[in-house]
Amino acid sequence: MATFTHKLAAAMTIGVASALIAACGGGGSGETVEQQTHATGSPQSAQVQQPLSGSEQHGRDLFVSKCGSCHTLDAAGTTGQIGPNLGDIPRTQTEVLAAIERGGGQASKGAGGQTGSMPRNLVTGKDAQDVAKFVADSGPGAGN
Repeated sequence: MATFTHKLAAAMTIGVASALIAACGGGGSGETVEQQTHATGSPQSAQVQQPLSGSEQHGRDLFVSKCGSCHTLDAAGTTGQIGPNLGDIPRTQTEVLAAIERGGGQASKGAGGQTGSMPRNLVTGKDAQDVAKFVADSGPGAGN
């Protein structure tokens, strides 16, 4: 009886070991599957950027040429150091448009936001609307 028990135990051990090897990929094709992960080990999130519409591209181009020398905004690739970093300030399109019209801006240094050095109406009409939409859609919380 002892011999049968030893043979059964040995067979079970071999069976379990074979199952573990098969589950871990032993005896497979030997191909390694590559995965991209962050340093923390979690999978990278998808970062698909949608192309800009015509008016968004127009707003971006105007921002770069008229505003980017003073304002930093990552979405426009600008690094101005005079005015505030607009990528850090959540603003609606209406608030940005008002800042364009009055100059200075609420986020400028000074009392009530009226003492900034930004000139009034750097862009007007549809141009101002396109810039305001681009800035509002590029700031923190955009798309939420």
